[in-house]
Formats: sequence, C-alpha cells, structure tokens
Amino acid sequence: MMTHLTKGSRYKIVSASSKEENVISEGILEGFLTMGEEPAILLNIGEGKEEKLRIVPVTTILYIDVIEQTEEKEKQEKGEVNYIS
Repeated sequence: MMTHLTKGSRYKIVSASSKEENVISEGILEGFLTMGEEPAILLNIGEGKEEKLRIVPVTTILYIDVIEQTEEKEKQEKGEVNYIS
C-alpha cells in the first residue's frame, strides 16, 4: 500500500489553472520545495535524456495518478554523508 510520494516515481498530476482547462503534468518526481511559503512538487517532464523541470504548487493540485511507483531508497547513515562548509 502506498503511503507517500517517492522520488523517482512517475506521476500524472492534474492541477487547476486560471484558464478553463486544467494543466496535466506527467513525469518523474524529483523532490519537494517551497515557493515563498507555499509547498510545491518538482517534476521532471522531459522525454528521454532531455531534462525539463516543472514546479507544481501543492494548493493547485486536483488529483495525482500513480503511473509507476518505485521503492524509496534507504536513507544514508549520518556517518556516510559528506558535508561541505
């Protein structure tokens, strides 16, 4: 059973727009970010090797179809992470 969105999975996101038609975005989930104070989803909608990123504000999302779900990679242990200051 799916309990959350995972990076690397393919989703189709339908979001509201200011026009009559909804915006349909299909691609690979790259991550999450914020636009000002608003949460958003970062989606790679490029085909093949072409990378084309789309930011979808969470408040505009009407629904999400799961096309292909990948397993979430295990989080790295704190000792294996490199920090640069």
